Amino acid sequence: MTPPREPHVATEATATSSDVPVVDPRTGAYDDATPWSGDAIFACAGEMAERMAAHPWDRNVLGPPAQWPPVLRTTVSMVLRSKYPMTLTWGEQFVMLYNDAYVPVLGEKHPDALGSPLAEQFPEIWDAIGPMQRAVLQGGEATWDENLPLVLERGDGPEECFFTFSYSPVPDGDQPGGVLAVLSMTTSEVLGARRLAILNDVGAVSASDPKTAAAAIAAALDRHPSELPGGRVWLSEDAAPVVAAAFGEPGPALEAPTPAVGPTILGAGRTAWLGLGGAHRPSHAVASPSQEQAADAGEDDSSALLELRLPELRPLDEAHRRFLDQLSQAVAQRLEAARAQELEAQRAATLSELNTAKTHFLSTMSHELRTPLTLLLGPLHDVLSGRVDVLDRAAVEQLNGQCQRLLGMVEDLLEISRSESGRLVAHPEAVDVDGLTAQLIEPLLEAGERAGLRMSRTFRGAGTCLLDVRLWENVVLNLVSNAVKYTLEGSVHVDLAMDDQLVLTVRDTGIGIPEAQQSLVFQRFHRVRAGEGRSIEGAGVGLAIVADAVAELGGEVSLESAPGVGTTVTVRLPVREAEAAPATAPTALRLAGVRAKALDLVPVEEPGPERRPAAGPAGPTLLVVDDNAAMRQHVASALGEVGRVLVAADGVEALEVLARGDVDLVVSDVMMPRLDGEGLVAAIRESPDRPDVPVILLSARAGSEAAISGLGRGADDYVAKPFSREELVARVRAHLELSSLRRERQRRRDRETMLAGVSHDMQTPLATIANALELLTSLGIPDLPPEITGTMTRSVASLLGLVAEFLDWSALSTGARVRVHLEDLEVPSLVADVAWPRGLELTTQVGAGARVRADALRVRRILANLATNAVRAGATRLWVGTDRDTDGLHVRVRDDGPGIPPEVLARLFQPWTTSQDTRGSGLGLYVSRESARAMGGDLTLVDTSSAGTTFDLRLTSGG
Repeated sequence: MTPPREPHVATEATATSSDVPVVDPRTGAYDDATPWSGDAIFACAGEMAERMAAHPWDRNVLGPPAQWPPVLRTTVSMVLRSKYPMTLTWGEQFVMLYNDAYVPVLGEKHPDALGSPLAEQFPEIWDAIGPMQRAVLQGGEATWDENLPLVLERGDGPEECFFTFSYSPVPDGDQPGGVLAVLSMTTSEVLGARRLAILNDVGAVSASDPKTAAAAIAAALDRHPSELPGGRVWLSEDAAPVVAAAFGEPGPALEAPTPAVGPTILGAGRTAWLGLGGAHRPSHAVASPSQEQAADAGEDDSSALLELRLPELRPLDEAHRRFLDQLSQAVAQRLEAARAQELEAQRAATLSELNTAKTHFLSTMSHELRTPLTLLLGPLHDVLSGRVDVLDRAAVEQLNGQCQRLLGMVEDLLEISRSESGRLVAHPEAVDVDGLTAQLIEPLLEAGERAGLRMSRTFRGAGTCLLDVRLWENVVLNLVSNAVKYTLEGSVHVDLAMDDQLVLTVRDTGIGIPEAQQSLVFQRFHRVRAGEGRSIEGAGVGLAIVADAVAELGGEVSLESAPGVGTTVTVRLPVREAEAAPATAPTALRLAGVRAKALDLVPVEEPGPERRPAAGPAGPTLLVVDDNAAMRQHVASALGEVGRVLVAADGVEALEVLARGDVDLVVSDVMMPRLDGEGLVAAIRESPDRPDVPVILLSARAGSEAAISGLGRGADDYVAKPFSREELVARVRAHLELSSLRRERQRRRDRETMLAGVSHDMQTPLATIANALELLTSLGIPDLPPEITGTMTRSVASLLGLVAEFLDWSALSTGARVRVHLEDLEVPSLVADVAWPRGLELTTQVGAGARVRADALRVRRILANLATNAVRAGATRLWVGTDRDTDGLHVRVRDDGPGIPPEVLARLFQPWTTSQDTRGSGLGLYVSRESARAMGGDLTLVDTSSAGTTFDLRLTSGG
């Protein structure tokens, strides 16, 4: 308000003069025009011109305008007519005269400031501007200040404002009579620049995770204490906000409120809470002295917050609110970007883990498939080569066991495939659970007893109920075989009880499972500390099959385990009463598979510790290391003609044998429990006694990377399974000779040079298996049941295709192409040599003399795959014809099946494509097309309908 003035003392003349206006106290207006209202200096538009014209100057120290000095009148006239903020302070009291543009500077001080001393209106800044005013009034030079900060009281509390202004003297005779201030209020520009700098600093933050981003954001905000004295960044943790970073002087720690809907400041606490809902959602600011006040305003869907202590001298005007909203969005964007980077890193890590799992799975499956194939090919090759005339019953039973093992693996993979594709469906039937379970586990109990374990079973209240036999067999066999496999000493107990639930409990005293991995054991391809088990063999799908089967049966499976104590797995299934008598028992084929599994776990008779050649000197000493007893026996038998053979079950046992005496060469499997082949090689190379002992690694791991890994650890050679007896013996003899040469040449380590030309072909001619089985059947062995050879033939044929498809897919998935061997071939012979499925009526129209340049084996596989697919789809007839055009020779295959479902057509040639009604790996057409393209041709679908399907195999014409 205007400071109190001395009361105007009017003379008698002035008191009675009709020229003195009377002010209406209610409106502040004059009841009549003042004597100077028509003065020319006020004759302009504007509020201040009217106010000056109506102001009672005769009661002011300046007096009536007519008495003002000419320079004062001129300056006031100029000030009123200027559009730029100006104020004129006159005389020793610095009486204020200002224009319309200056009114916003005054705030609530207007209009009382008109005609008042400057010091009375701005006491809060007089210490800053008073000396400058006096200096100019006393004859000093004009001043200039830019963006000068001044704290004003303009009606809403203290407020920091910024001004760019000049003080210029207004001469009145020889001395200045007043000071003219020409100014610009630059508060919005200064604060805008500061706030933009804050937003830029926040926008420059880059971090790999939200916590690091929060710390960087706090550091960026800490560089601007004038606008942000302090605060905290809150992040969500377990669905609740926690402080992730702080800066400046944030003040006392408060419980974070729920962000409010409106940007409202409550109370005088000057604490703002900004909701960080993400860059795609608006953020909100609210200052709250209590959580309840903030919660009253609403809730945001994010628990991430930015807590800010606002500067005391900044009003929360629209610009300030807009800045807070922009800041919350900027912070949210940086946090969201950091979260995106974190998720991308996690995704990359997950993809890396998946790639590792895929590589491990392919490596394991290669080992699991190639090992029994080696044991199949060896005896068959002996017959084909004439080394033996006929296989005895023991050899045939071994072949049958390996076929059963391969068939079991195929069934496991198909179970996983059915589960993944949603085709795993239970088919309940009346089952004598007690009898079925007893028959299933009997071979496994015997295997455990052979291993020295205490095996026991308890069946309580079990009887007849509705149950899917195949799924129940999967559950029982996998759980009991795992217990035997991972229990090296102690006991295994199987408990079966049936009341309102069917409860199967398998308890062992084995190696146990670490707590961190117990939640992973039912995941596909996950293996827990397999190196400590009885064998390293297995694809890591057993417990996944158990989990899938139990889920399909409507039950649940639980696990309790402790390392070094043992494991207990409990399966609970709902009991469905059966009205019909039980009529289901394990098939002979299934029981044969169980016996084969039991023999794999614990062989009936281990091979002797030593084998000598049939005649002649003892020769060199060879050490065969393999965890598979049948493979040990097979390799030892093959090497018996070379020298004295010792055997070991794993790397640890092999090192014990090496420590007892001289060994001239080691032949070792790669994948073994306790210490694998590569670890054995490393231990031998670090040994001070015989670091130069030649080591040949036998492995089913496909690809050059596996060979490089083994050779890189110091192995002398790397032989892929399946291998022939002659190949292995030749390699052993060669390395024995090389070892002798190295010793003669002072053990010069030139192994890599001598092995540079050694071929490491990953694929042997697997197609000979089928021919060998046909030859074996034609020999007419009296003691050889035809059903065994039939089973072997079908199993091997199925596995040959599956192995080939897996190997080709493995190569294609790494970016390589299918390997082909091109030669000129006669098409009629090619078609005639195809293993067409049984029960299919075949009609061929192949041009006589037609020739192509192709890979005979792959062409036969493509045609056989098309025929097999047709039979699986329900076709009974097949037509094969050829024609030639400029593109080459076309082999068209047409069937009378129901056609390809529309949902399959779009992904027909993609890997893992199968229909709901057919079984298979889903790789056949994918590998077939890539094989055709590798031969310079192509495989395409011509048409498909309810009347049948036609494929076109284009090949390059031959010469």
